[in-house]
Amino acid sequence: MARAYDLIVLGGGPASGPAARLCREAGWTVAVVEAGRLGGVCPNVGCNPKKVLLSGPETLVQVRHLLGKGLSGAPRPDWAALMAFKRSFTRPVDARVEGSLREAGIDIVRGRAVFTGRRTVAVSGEELAAQKILLAVGATPSRFSFPGADRLATSDDFLDLDALPGRVTFVGGGFIAFELAHIAAACGARATILTHGDAVLRRFDQDLVARLLAATRARGIEVRLRAPVTAIRQEADGLAIETPDGPVRADLAVNAAGRPANLDGLGLEAAGVARSKAGVTVNDHLQSPTNPDVYAAGDCLDAPFALTPTADLESRIAGENMLAGNTRTIDRTGTPSVLFTLPPLAMAGLTEADCQARGIPYRKKEYDLAEAFPWQRLGETTGFSKTLVSPDDDRILGAHILGHGAEEMINAVALAMRQHLPAKALREAVWAYPTCGYYLRYLF
Repeated sequence: MARAYDLIVLGGGPASGPAARLCREAGWTVAVVEAGRLGGVCPNVGCNPKKVLLSGPETLVQVRHLLGKGLSGAPRPDWAALMAFKRSFTRPVDARVEGSLREAGIDIVRGRAVFTGRRTVAVSGEELAAQKILLAVGATPSRFSFPGADRLATSDDFLDLDALPGRVTFVGGGFIAFELAHIAAACGARATILTHGDAVLRRFDQDLVARLLAATRARGIEVRLRAPVTAIRQEADGLAIETPDGPVRADLAVNAAGRPANLDGLGLEAAGVARSKAGVTVNDHLQSPTNPDVYAAGDCLDAPFALTPTADLESRIAGENMLAGNTRTIDRTGTPSVLFTLPPLAMAGLTEADCQARGIPYRKKEYDLAEAFPWQRLGETTGFSKTLVSPDDDRILGAHILGHGAEEMINAVALAMRQHLPAKALREAVWAYPTCGYYLRYLF
């Protein structure tokens, strides 16, 4: 006989907790099923460890910018110590999340779930049944099929290396490739990025991407466009990564081509849950249109964002809808995205290309942040912004910021967008001076 719950959540990451806790607080019986480490990608093998590993390189770069401007000499990277520091954050995650869930009265079932019916799953031979099921299984590293693809390490592997190889090549042209390449290069490796297309970081405004690309190459990172990998061979002195322009030699090759939804082998067909190539198909209530007892949240969704903050938001909305009967719709207005490179690149809203493709009128303003005091005092040489505002009602359509402090500045812009404040609110706000945020008044 199946073990019965009011709610079963498949996955133990950021898209799991809010819904599980909401329903448990409402008196529901809840189980979380997780095959890997509780907490999900972000705190274990994603955002948090990446940001910890970036802490040393950020400081190194800042010191180098100020050499001869009040500083002399320079610290040097210590990968082993940096990795030990990173592990001090990641190792406690699983146990901490487990303790928190158990304290909340939520059962934890370890193993990979497979649907056996519309409201039933099997985990390690045991059947579980529920009134509602939330899919929060996240994403998984992409797979390549070229010869030697099995020689590719994953981003998970890179983020837990005991020693940093001298030559590291990243296959992909998105977030993962650029962020990890900047870490590797700042810590002394020769980093190369290979992408099959003629552009990189396609989600971001390409004018700012061009400036970041120049800054990336200036840091000694080789970026090759139109360089699809056709094979990887093991040689005596390392790997030969074959491309149409010849081989790239490396000690480590990393699959940095993104993470598709982790849905294969889940048995969605048995539950009648529809999916697309991008992920689970849901309506505006985050409910499966083909199985109303199943909801989904996070990176396994067919949705415009695969971010920890949106996973949290989606989980809360799904939880409220399961409890109250689809009273909430998802609103992702003002969602910021940040590429944690050196310097960072941040955005919220539409790009200029988006506006042009959709025929949306806009007023554009560009600003050279590298010429402004908060950046000059740090010796920064790269900084730029582009903002897009509706000429009719001063509504913020999009904001794009490259440079020191961009990741914090974009939060203020995103808040204004989400609360439907006009650009005038940022232009006329009283900001602390002299800060990066103060310059928001000049960006619009």
